Amino acid sequence: MASRLKTLSILLVLCIGLSGCGSVAGVTGLGWITGSSDSISYNDTEWCVPRKLKKVLNKVAKRYGRVTVHSTKRWWLENWWKGGAKHSYHLNCQAVDFSVDGPPSSVLAFLKSQKAVGGYKHYSSGHYHIDTGPRRSW
Repeated sequence: MASRLKTLSILLVLCIGLSGCGSVAGVTGLGWITGSSDSISYNDTEWCVPRKLKKVLNKVAKRYGRVTVHSTKRWWLENWWKGGAKHSYHLNCQAVDFSVDGPPSSVLAFLKSQKAVGGYKHYSSGHYHIDTGPRRSW
């Protein structure tokens, strides 16, 4: 029984580490594996944020302070309701909307300097968007 539990534990850790997603919903204490940070709070699902975007969020938090993630995975109806693009990267767990304190011009310049960031935008609501798509802003 102990051997089986150990095997299942190892498989869980490997699945999380290799999945491309940051963590599994409801599982905590895996920051050393997933790249999660105490200076990032999630108001939406954390499990589908790609590791490379989590690394960017950690860098943003280190530079500007606490980051609050507002939107990650969207289902098609939610995306439509929020006025998202038809082929939004949120639909495929490849985008994050977040807020952070700091001068928007500085935050945008920092996001633009990150190779892992494709699309980036600062909305008038104060939120920022980053995704893994091609390099662009709108």
